[in-house]
Amino acid sequence: MRTIKPRTLRIIGLCAALACLLQIYALCRYVKRLSDDWIGIGLYIITIYAFAAISVGFFFQSRKQR
Repeated sequence: MRTIKPRTLRIIGLCAALACLLQIYALCRYVKRLSDDWIGIGLYIITIYAFAAISVGFFFQSRKQR
């Protein structure tokens, strides 16, 4: 399997962290508009956790390869 450069891993991690922050902002707007839609709020929370886990994983991988 081919290894990815640590710089590329950090860039992907930063993009995932940015996506996580944008999802948090979108969740705040969503709760303001549709506060009774618990399924939508749950899906937003799941995607926020997923982006956070992806970001942390890529940052750890870049440190490991350095």
